[in-house]
Amino acid sequence: MSKPVIVPVIMSGGAGTRLWPMSRQAAPKQLHTVFGQNTLLQETASRVPTDAGFTNPIIICATAHTNQVQQQLSAIGVTPEQIIAEPCPRNTAPCAAIAAMAVKKKFGADALVLLLAADHIITDSVGFRSIVHQAAKTATNEHIITFGPKPTRPETGYGYLLVGDNIADQVCKLEEFVEKPDIETAKDYLQDGQYLWNSGMFLFKAQTILGEISNHRPEILKATTIAWKQSRTVDNYLLLDETAFAACPSESIDNAVMENTDLGAVIALDAGWSDIGSWTAIHELSQKDEQNNAATGSVIHLDTDNCLFRSDGIRIAAIGVSNLAVIATEAAVLILPLDQSQKVKDIVAQLPKNER
Repeated sequence: MSKPVIVPVIMSGGAGTRLWPMSRQAAPKQLHTVFGQNTLLQETASRVPTDAGFTNPIIICATAHTNQVQQQLSAIGVTPEQIIAEPCPRNTAPCAAIAAMAVKKKFGADALVLLLAADHIITDSVGFRSIVHQAAKTATNEHIITFGPKPTRPETGYGYLLVGDNIADQVCKLEEFVEKPDIETAKDYLQDGQYLWNSGMFLFKAQTILGEISNHRPEILKATTIAWKQSRTVDNYLLLDETAFAACPSESIDNAVMENTDLGAVIALDAGWSDIGSWTAIHELSQKDEQNNAATGSVIHLDTDNCLFRSDGIRIAAIGVSNLAVIATEAAVLILPLDQSQKVKDIVAQLPKNER
C-alpha cells in the first residue's frame, strides 16, 4: 500500500490578542520571532519539509499579510504550494473547508490535510513528524484525527479531549470535546488522567471533512464553496470572494464538527507542544535565571523573582517585584500579574481599533 499524500495547510489568520502588544492585527504573533532566529510561521513551515514525506505547504492567511507571508517563507527557502487570502476572519471551520477544497483540487479527494496553526511551538520536530505519519494510517480510513498533548498543569486556557477506547496503534476514539474549563474542573481532568489538551491541529482526508461539514454545518459549506468558486488570483495568491466569505458563519472546527462527528479520533502528542497563547506560556518556555526571571531585550532588574521582562526597544528597569510580566514595545507597555495573562484579550477589546 502506497503512503498517503499529506498536505500541510498552515492557518495563519489568527490575531494573537493574548500576546498584545507584541502581537497586533497588522503583525500577529505568527509573524514574529518569539524564540530563536525564525518567526513562528517559519518554524511551522520548516517542521513539515518535503524530504520528510510532506508536500509543499498551503498557507491560509489574512489578505493584509500575504506579502509578509511570502517574504518570510522565501527567506527560509520554502515555496508554498499555494497562498490563500481570507478577506475577513471567519474562524477555523470555514478555514478547514477551504483547506479541503484546495487540497482536493490539487491532490485529489483522498489526500490528507494536515491542518496546522502557524503560531504554535513544537520542540521535538522529529517526534512530531513520526506521530503524524502514525496517525495518517488511521486518517486514511475516514477518521478525523486530532492531536492531544498530555496536560502538565490545570490549564483553563485550553479545551480538553476525553480519550476513549483504542481503535488503532496509538490512536483512540475521541469520546468528547470539552470547552475550556474552570480551574477546579481543570484540576479534576489532570487527576483523572483520561483527558488530553486540545492542540487545535488535525489530520483528515479532504473529502471526509467536507462530508462532515456538510452533515453538521451545511451553511458553512455553502458559503465557503461559493467563496472558493468565485475566488480570483491577485499577484501570487488566491483571494476568496469577499461577499460570500463574509456571509459565512464564524465558528471553530471544534464546535462545528468535532463535537458532533462520529469520526473523531485522538493520538497523544508528546513532542514539546505549546500554543504560546499567553505571556505565562512565554515565561514558562523562556530561559530563566536562578530567581525564575526571564529577560529579553534592554532589561535590568534587581531583587525580582518569577518575572517576565521583554523589551523591543526602550529600557525596562525593575526593582523588588514578583510574579509580573512587563512587555514594552514602541507602541505600548503592558504590565500584569503573570497569573492573569489570560485577561490580556479583555483589555485589548477596550482599545481603539487602530491600537489593537
